[in-house]
Amino acid sequence: MNKRILLIVLFFVAVIAIALVLYFFIFRTNISAPPINEAQNLINEQTGKLPVSREQWEGMTINERASANLPLYEWQEAAPAQSSEAQPVVLQVSEIANGGKTIINPVSNDSAQSATLSFDGQNSLFYNSTDGKFYQVDKNGIKTSLSNQVFHNVSNVNWAPNKDRAIIEYPDGFKIMYDFKNQKQYTLPNNWEDFSWDSRGNQIVFKATSQYSQNNWLAVANSDGTGARAIENMGDNGDKVTVSWSPNNQVVAFSATGQAQSAWQQEVLLIGQNGENFKSLIIDGRGFETQWNPRGDSIAYSVYSADSGYKPTLYLVKAQGDEIGNDKINTGLNTWSHKCAYNSSGSYLFCAVPKSLPEGSGMMSELATNLQDNFYKINAITGEKTFLAEGAMGGYDVSQLFISGDDGTLYFIDKNSGILRYIKLR
Repeated sequence: MNKRILLIVLFFVAVIAIALVLYFFIFRTNISAPPINEAQNLINEQTGKLPVSREQWEGMTINERASANLPLYEWQEAAPAQSSEAQPVVLQVSEIANGGKTIINPVSNDSAQSATLSFDGQNSLFYNSTDGKFYQVDKNGIKTSLSNQVFHNVSNVNWAPNKDRAIIEYPDGFKIMYDFKNQKQYTLPNNWEDFSWDSRGNQIVFKATSQYSQNNWLAVANSDGTGARAIENMGDNGDKVTVSWSPNNQVVAFSATGQAQSAWQQEVLLIGQNGENFKSLIIDGRGFETQWNPRGDSIAYSVYSADSGYKPTLYLVKAQGDEIGNDKINTGLNTWSHKCAYNSSGSYLFCAVPKSLPEGSGMMSELATNLQDNFYKINAITGEKTFLAEGAMGGYDVSQLFISGDDGTLYFIDKNSGILRYIKLR
């Protein structure tokens, strides 16, 4: 009997011992350390730091360290984890055009209509429609009136090359030539239009129009309107004639009345004062718009075609003597020539190029509203393009631009506000 009781007691003691062993080696380990997955998440969530201190690690058993995915035999600090948060982007803005976002400064807050570079090559001239006066202004906005006379409601101004005279036009067709140096004005006939000056500013070429086609003439005259003489009868083709007196005084106009070429190619005739038989230009589209290199030996022109999605495309080509039509370059830029300007030497062409143009904008310019322009510099010999700048606070729709005489400043008119602005080129 005593032997049986002893066996029962030993049995219960063994059961309790086994239970204690299981508790210490299994259940206690699981309670004191999180699962491996959770331990790894703790490491990740705490930006690379271990979930325990070194003192805590030293007090853990090998099994506890293994369960927590911690170093087993040697303490190691985990490498700092990279933050998953996006780093703030620092906007890089330059005061000088170098191919990125660039500060664009206003010359003044006045509406600057028909702005141009002054004869000194640094300051600007413009008409202020608010007070009806003409001013010279420097980059600091300091203005000097060119005349005490007030010119109300001017619609267009065509400056002479030496900038001391201008043809001023009004909405009702009234036109004058005003001499700012001598403060005198000369009335021009109402049927004269589309003026262009010779290189010395002494003569003008224009279209003399009439209700009868036989009386529509391309003509020249002295700047005060005297000495007018006819050059070519335009007939019904006046809209195909582009008045543009070349700086070398050889050509006074272009006429897109040559022989038909292909569906989009046109022959453009160059017209002189004395019936010269110049070579013609073959251009690659419609909507011909041009301006001369300052030397008068080449032109930049824009046309549109089906190949360009009816958007204007800018070309360079020779336009003097036997070289007329040679070395044509398609710049690949979709812009109009009136949004471009040569520097004083004619070595580079600077252009405002819309960031985006809708199809058909070459045919219907009203489609190209509220544009934002980037600025490019083009080598006038090779056609190589350099991206100059985009506006730091977005872009502007450029209606015209010009370059200072030292090539250090690009001026332009913001079409929407009428304000004259500038970009530093160096």
